[in-house]
Amino acid sequence: VMIPYIPEPAIRVGSRSLSPFAITAVAAVLTSLWGILRRSHKLGVSVEEMFRLWFFMYIGAMVGAHLYKVLVDDNAHSTLDFATLLRYHGLSSAGAFSGGLCAGLIWCGYKRLSAIEILRRVDIAAFVIPLAFMIGRLGCALTHDHIGRASSSWLAVDFPTGPSFDLGLIEFLFLAGVAILFYLLDLRPRPAGFYLGSFGILYGAFRLWLNALRTEPEYVYGMASVVTGICICVVIGLRSQPSRDGKASRASVTSHRP
Repeated sequence: VMIPYIPEPAIRVGSRSLSPFAITAVAAVLTSLWGILRRSHKLGVSVEEMFRLWFFMYIGAMVGAHLYKVLVDDNAHSTLDFATLLRYHGLSSAGAFSGGLCAGLIWCGYKRLSAIEILRRVDIAAFVIPLAFMIGRLGCALTHDHIGRASSSWLAVDFPTGPSFDLGLIEFLFLAGVAILFYLLDLRPRPAGFYLGSFGILYGAFRLWLNALRTEPEYVYGMASVVTGICICVVIGLRSQPSRDGKASRASVTSHRP
């Protein structure tokens, strides 16, 4: 018993055909914007400011996704010229996360925000990431563009060429679970940075596990994500310790749904 194969759906608008991945990618971007602005309003953070931060992180994510794909994933290029660097080779989720986070930190640094204010703003984005990225991964599952190693496991898809793991589908299911988990965790107040650190640990550990299903494993991204998440959680824990006068540190400022 395994997951049945469903061919990529053909979506036509007039005389033009649309890729399911393109549709879900646009939906993921819009969902991230909607989620970030909605949560910013609820947490009392300037919506206009968060829109600028979102835009800067989006540009950083797109640049990072492209450069990571060219420089790391497609390292078979013996020569890397300017034309190759500009040519579209696809997008990398590892580069998108890294580029978006770096761009967000640069923007916060430019605004000279304090450490706790940086954590608050980046944590808002981290809370929305599982839901938005889940929608994007749905496009990967529909187009079957991340096929793993052959297997007869119940998690495998019965492709016409033989049963194999569909990594996009597996990641879609994982991210759906994380989105639900974050919603439940948000029923109680959490320290600023909680979701950023938690997502780093959970997603990094998942990527390390996913390597067992890949035809070409890569461990650097998963390890870096786990280590970053652990460091963030340690910093939150240290800053949340009561001070000598018995009062909690400012880092204990919480993020929760009103």
